Amino acid sequence: MSQPPNENEPNSVESEVEDYSAELTEEVWDIDTSGPGLVSRMFAELGGTFILVFMGVGAALFSGVLGWDAINVAFGFALGVIIAALIFGGVSGAHLNPAVTVGLWLAGRFPGRDVAPYVLAQLVGATAAGGLFYGLRSTNELYDQLGTPSEFLATAANGYADFSPTQFDWLAAGIVEVIIAALLVAVVLSVTSRRAVPGFAPLSIGLTVGFLVLIAIPFTNGALNPARATGVILFSGADHIAQLWLFWVAPLLGAAITGLLFRAFGPEEDLVTVEVIETIED
Repeated sequence: MSQPPNENEPNSVESEVEDYSAELTEEVWDIDTSGPGLVSRMFAELGGTFILVFMGVGAALFSGVLGWDAINVAFGFALGVIIAALIFGGVSGAHLNPAVTVGLWLAGRFPGRDVAPYVLAQLVGATAAGGLFYGLRSTNELYDQLGTPSEFLATAANGYADFSPTQFDWLAAGIVEVIIAALLVAVVLSVTSRRAVPGFAPLSIGLTVGFLVLIAIPFTNGALNPARATGVILFSGADHIAQLWLFWVAPLLGAAITGLLFRAFGPEEDLVTVEVIETIED
């Protein structure tokens, strides 16, 4: 015996179609929710950035005292990135740098809601390393002949004009910082692409950071990283703090340029966000 038609069935089907269409037009995030939570990733970024600044800035601070060449400073930054990436890469991705985080976000590789927490964690890690060197310097009277703790930290601070190692003005310093940040983000996006050969990211990114810092040392003392710049400048005196703006604007600009270019022309499968524009029609 045939069943009588359900008067509510057409409305029910139409409602399901509308709900499904609405879901398809929303932005879908392809995120593995089984991975580390945001707090764990923030601590990983904090620890990784601390290691980077501790090793890189530590090499810069004591290069003058021990007579090290600039290559030793670059090696300190390179090895700092490699070690931090090996330890924390599987937790947070080991960005270690606000410019990298922003570049990954603009390239569609990282959710925008996590940008601010990552940057905050990176700043805390870098500042903790800078504060540690400030405190350790204060315990050794032998270094008094080199100046106050702030003057000692200032030898590794980033700057332009009078605070540039070779007196480059803000424009030249800014151009270099834009270029090196753009190159760094390009390398990060390339070696972490789904098309890249796995396993080479820490070494590739670390060596890139080292050589980019080496190039930038004569211009700005090698910033490349707003968190690294902030973590040292905060302990280097008011005159240095007045120049901090450049070491945020320039690296973020370089990162934005590369991120947007990769979003426009990079492999579509690398995008974390996928905008579904198809809808179901009757």
